[in-house]
Amino acid sequence: MDNRFGAVLTQVSEGEKDLISAWLQVNGLVVKECTNKTWKDFPDSVRLFSKPTPELAKELLDWSIEPILCGHFSKEEKDRYKSIGVSCLWEKPYNKIHTLPTNPLPKQNLTWVVYTKNPILDKHLLMFLKTMGYQVYIEGTAEFLLQRMQTSNCHFLILDWDAIDAKAILPPLQKIKREKPFLSIGQKDFNKEHLYRDLKMGIGGISEVLIDGNDFWRIFLNSFPLTEESSEEKHWKESSQSISKLTFSFQEKRIPVTMKLGETTKFFTNPQNQSMFDWIDLFRWLE
Repeated sequence: MDNRFGAVLTQVSEGEKDLISAWLQVNGLVVKECTNKTWKDFPDSVRLFSKPTPELAKELLDWSIEPILCGHFSKEEKDRYKSIGVSCLWEKPYNKIHTLPTNPLPKQNLTWVVYTKNPILDKHLLMFLKTMGYQVYIEGTAEFLLQRMQTSNCHFLILDWDAIDAKAILPPLQKIKREKPFLSIGQKDFNKEHLYRDLKMGIGGISEVLIDGNDFWRIFLNSFPLTEESSEEKHWKESSQSISKLTFSFQEKRIPVTMKLGETTKFFTNPQNQSMFDWIDLFRWLE
């Protein structure tokens, strides 16, 4: 069974741990409780740990095993796990066990390319976008990024304009965008020096939307599923609060062709889309 995580690191009572294990098994997963010394003995199962540590999580990630945290962790613990690349946290009460998602989301025919030069941010973005069902490419150098953009499909490009050499990369990206249009989200510190210079240079011509790094995850997560503003009612119900999010227009209802950032009203989730929002909730702690 395709699943987004291969290890569960619990910090809950014994009864709650048993409930988590039972829930995963009811949903078709093979679960084996193990320790930091025995987990390699269970290659075809979801490993469940009752004494997690950041060092254990790092070892699992080094072996390409994606861990999810389940339970209540301190802010310091969360920051440590985030900093080594753990992307998912479920910390709801035990009577919400049905919100711990297991079934993968449908594949989407859209491709994202990411170039931030931040390995941990890249990893979190890769995990989230793959969870949403998208094809994702992480590029580590400008050379590989430009090669990817020239030779492959790209519907969305995520850039960190504070980390990359804008002066060097702008001309080739401008040329590529004229020949093969794509949409781009740019991360930019609005309080940093040279903001006006970078805007004048043309970063806004590449990235239709620029988001301050402090707001990035909040806005990004609020923007899924990718919808046209006029179709919001299909995904939500009952007015709740005002939020910032991205909205889109699509060609033939499939390919995004425009994107804008704006304020809209957040609504409670329509039950038919609950599975997607349960997955998105696992990434909320990154905000």
